Amino acid sequence: MKDVSHYFIKNKNILWSASVCLLVVVFSIVILNTVLGLLVHYIDPTQSIFWHSLSPYLMVVLVTVIGGSMLYEFYVFRSGGHTLAKQLKARQLTLMESTPEESAALRITEKLAQTFAIDTPTLYVLPDEIGVNALTAGFHPKDTVIILTWGALQNLDELELYGLLGHEFNQILSGEATENTRLKILYSGVITFSQWGSKIARWGFRNNEHGRRHKLETSLVAIGGVIWLIGSLGVLITRLIKYLTLGGRTFYNDHKTKRLLLNNANVQTLLRIYVHHAGSQIHSEYSEAISHMCFANSLSPQSWLNIHPSIQNRIYELNPSLLEDLQLENLQKLRSQPLFSLMRSLEESVAEEYNPWVSPQPLPLLRLSPISFAIKDAIKPLNAEVRQQMSRPDLIQRAMQTSTGSREVMVTILMIRQYREFIPSDAQVSRAIVDSLLNIDGRVHIQIFHEACSNLGNMPATSARQFITKLAKIIQEDGEIGLLDALLIEKVKAELNLLPIHRPTSMEEAKPQIVRLIDALLHVQQLNSANQLEVRYQILERVLTVEELELYEEISDEPIDLGEILNDIAGLLLRDRLSILGVAEICLWNDRVITQDELDVLELLYWRLGFESDEIVEQMHKQNSVMII
Repeated sequence: MKDVSHYFIKNKNILWSASVCLLVVVFSIVILNTVLGLLVHYIDPTQSIFWHSLSPYLMVVLVTVIGGSMLYEFYVFRSGGHTLAKQLKARQLTLMESTPEESAALRITEKLAQTFAIDTPTLYVLPDEIGVNALTAGFHPKDTVIILTWGALQNLDELELYGLLGHEFNQILSGEATENTRLKILYSGVITFSQWGSKIARWGFRNNEHGRRHKLETSLVAIGGVIWLIGSLGVLITRLIKYLTLGGRTFYNDHKTKRLLLNNANVQTLLRIYVHHAGSQIHSEYSEAISHMCFANSLSPQSWLNIHPSIQNRIYELNPSLLEDLQLENLQKLRSQPLFSLMRSLEESVAEEYNPWVSPQPLPLLRLSPISFAIKDAIKPLNAEVRQQMSRPDLIQRAMQTSTGSREVMVTILMIRQYREFIPSDAQVSRAIVDSLLNIDGRVHIQIFHEACSNLGNMPATSARQFITKLAKIIQEDGEIGLLDALLIEKVKAELNLLPIHRPTSMEEAKPQIVRLIDALLHVQQLNSANQLEVRYQILERVLTVEELELYEEISDEPIDLGEILNDIAGLLLRDRLSILGVAEICLWNDRVITQDELDVLELLYWRLGFESDEIVEQMHKQNSVMII
């Protein structure tokens, strides 16, 4: 009985869609016939506007074109979503011939398919589309495909990609992907003229194999433009019908995806599109035909009657306070600037709802000399396995068996890094722990810090914030702060669930933070001042424009919050973060031995920016061995 009712509902939906499509076709023919009738009536006033001598011929042409187009689409979709991918000129992804970003997408797709116990859809990518978008098509599990844009693969990290693919799996599970595919076929005839016009116009812009322009480029563009203008009526009517019948489902699908995934991954995906310079637009002659199938709007944001609401509205619908928090965070940064503080009134204050953990005031300056132990200990870093297995004093091992002892060990390590071997006598740490740590290889201290951090356990929010504040005060006690110490604090914040969710941001907005991070990276290196300035310029000229290089020519001596800077950079596009890390590796460690502090910074920096660090650490160890030999 259940199967019968499902079959009835399914056929009822198809009948409703076909009826609406038939109405659209009739409406389009009537309007085009009337427009042509106005022209005929102007030439021959005896002719009727609504039925004239050209009406039969026009109807035959229109019905033939629209019917032929729909039959062709039925033929195209004989293999389900695979033929749509071929029509869009998408490239199939395979595990054996994939980039790391493509492998991540394949891995997530397989994981989601196993979770929901369905056949794994085939993944395709649109190689020429830089917008962040995706669509799903197919009639049966074996012919269902998910098509991602190149921009989605290159710009989304794994969490954001998980949210995007989760939305597509929601469409598969709900049957919406099948319905969308049928709608693509039904409405194809009405927008045929528009697609023909776009194709002909594109031929006019296309260069031949010798790089020369087409001889008839002007004619092709003009003819294509006229055909597109005639077809724009069908596009407008189709868009209106889609807007009225499908416009309300986007919010529903967003909420359903959020419940399906049991996390906010799709919110992060929307935030990424919100700050992405290309948005979600797809530049293809088929973008109109597939607009109802996409995750986000495939048309220009300025287009009329878009099926999908704006990204900002979708974020607000899922989390009303998120955009407000983002605006307040930007306001908080602005208020910290001296010029703004002079302009605001004394009564003005930041909203109480926004209350993240902030670094102790006053903020420190950037440390201009690295903190490390004797050079003989810092020349070559220890292998991770060796460092984990090195013997520890019994006192340290006993202390780390409890969360209280682990906290004291962490405080002591940071004090040793801050004061070297001259820890103040009034410091509230065990002198026995200090002596035990000073009697072992200094390169093991960071490993012990990581182990102690993992032993913290659950702490009340108030106690956790107080503990992080205590650590932060230690590492900036002398008014300066280094990158390694700041990254260690970030690790503690992550362990205590106080690490803020990164807010997606664009490269242009984060340029000042990138420069400060590069300065902080340079001062971890065992380089003299002259070499530091030279390497700094080499890095900056790969990241900044010529005009921007002049703005950041000198190292800033303003107070710095490295935690906030790291959080801002963690919100950059995936490829931008990889680019920054790649430039740092080439300019800093490509031709010299890496020290223990430098390797610890590199490992933590990869982690903080959202990447696995094991592979790069192993690579650096191999490079070190070759260079020392």
